[in-house]
Amino acid sequence: MINSWYKTPDSQTFRVTAADLDEGFIQIQYADGSFEGLDSDIWAKLGAEEIEPNEEWLEQLDEDLNELDFYELGGAPGSEAFDMSEYYD
Repeated sequence: MINSWYKTPDSQTFRVTAADLDEGFIQIQYADGSFEGLDSDIWAKLGAEEIEPNEEWLEQLDEDLNELDFYELGGAPGSEAFDMSEYYD
């Protein structure tokens, strides 16, 4: 599920960047680069289907990640040092 891309019936496209299924939390990143945290109940209601990523999205996300200062974020996404709590709603 992590790093997989999905599309909802209303055409929102995103990828899963983190998940803690024990806590019922899923973090997603939209194609525009914004993040959102979802609980597992909302995830189940999305009706999202897995898709292949568009190469333009991947290139843009790579550029965006290269511009981030991970020291200020407290670690890179996916690392143990990364604090997902800032993305909780």
